[in-house]
Amino acid sequence: MAAAALPKIVPQLERIILAKIASGKLVLPVMPVIATKCMPILRDPDYQQKKLVALVESEPLLAAMILRSALSAIHGGAVVSNVDQACGRLGAQTLKALVVEFMTRELFRSTDVKIQAVSKKVWEHSLAVAHLARDIAALTGGIDGDVCYLSGLLHDVGKPVIAAMLLDCERQLSRDMPGWMTPDAWTATVESLHRKVGVAIAAEWKLPEEVAAAIRDCSDYDGANRKSAANVVRFANAIAKREGFTTGPVDMADVEALIMVGRSMIGSDDAVIARLAAGLADRVASAA
Repeated sequence: MAAAALPKIVPQLERIILAKIASGKLVLPVMPVIATKCMPILRDPDYQQKKLVALVESEPLLAAMILRSALSAIHGGAVVSNVDQACGRLGAQTLKALVVEFMTRELFRSTDVKIQAVSKKVWEHSLAVAHLARDIAALTGGIDGDVCYLSGLLHDVGKPVIAAMLLDCERQLSRDMPGWMTPDAWTATVESLHRKVGVAIAAEWKLPEEVAAAIRDCSDYDGANRKSAANVVRFANAIAKREGFTTGPVDMADVEALIMVGRSMIGSDDAVIARLAAGLADRVASAA
């Protein structure tokens, strides 16, 4: 949406939100406690499964996610009937990805219909980008697949946060100023500000700089660091959009251009992209 076409309320909302970020007064979501406890255990070279299992069993939603993932990965009649067996089946690398997915998913949950509508598409798009980014990292080599997956999940993380802030404003002002927030204003504000809020969340959570870089800008590649996690996410983001995982209007000419540049930047071809996209919808549906 061109700047001149933005609803008049959008610049005012931008000034308010950016001022809150600058002053440190923007209320940002905190990383779930369970994630802050699980990740050091999973990163430890001397990984101790018993410690992780004790933590996972204290969080039923995370335990259910791990059990479901282990059951879906079973082959040859193997049985998984508890969290310990599930963790043993999946291994530390897969468990790290699941903990990241769990902590990110919580930001996208809402009981409000409006935020649900925004968040559902963003979450499915983010899952698609995360899966593609991890696969691209594995095929390319020399790139941390976990960082790429986390970057893909979080690259649009500011959107549900902005949506929630706008909904709160709407509730406070709608009685005195009915109709002040139009759908165009809502969408324009979310699109305009979510990257700045996402970067603020990355700083609050002390995420790696590679992740913050992916959140900061998904529109252009970094030629100085060709095989970076941020470039992988930019490439995955374009492929996901072409596969139909979008959160708003998309210029397909721009998407195709990003894919073409990404193929050269990352080192890929049409056959690899087709292989990456195959079954993507099923993977996103099973994780969503």
